Amino acid sequence: MGRTASTSALRVAPDEWDPAALPRQTRIRQHLHAVPTLKHTQIPTPPKPEELPIPPPDPRIVRMIAIYGYEVVDGSRSVTQLAAWITREVADHLTSRRAARTERRTLYRDERRTVPVPGPVHLSLSSAKTAEAAVVLQTGARFTAVAVRLEYLREKWRATNLTVL
Repeated sequence: MGRTASTSALRVAPDEWDPAALPRQTRIRQHLHAVPTLKHTQIPTPPKPEELPIPPPDPRIVRMIAIYGYEVVDGSRSVTQLAAWITREVADHLTSRRAARTERRTLYRDERRTVPVPGPVHLSLSSAKTAEAAVVLQTGARFTAVAVRLEYLREKWRATNLTVL
């Protein structure tokens, strides 16, 4: 009886075929298939970070650094919010410029806050790991230029010099 049921299950049409009706040994064998060997297959190795081409700095990031740098000097933003994109020397320079500007505002009792509107980013690559950019910010009736020198450090573009004119 068991033999006739398994033989009849093997001779059923493909659309009526039910693997649960097969004996256990037959069900296991239907899943086995040959796997090619990996002896002759070349597995590509990922390139080292030094070998990858360095992408140019993103103009959106340069624009963001320029705006944040202006806002730090203006007093409406903290230097720590820009810390991931600048070096320690730039942070110290911006802090000293901020102190001078705050003193000037205090003397003249100027409480106005301005919102900068950036113009286009002018970017030039000096070398593979160095770029220089300029952004003109419009603040009401005044225009302010921001010059940024970027260097590719630790697999990321960082501002090594930032001047708000």
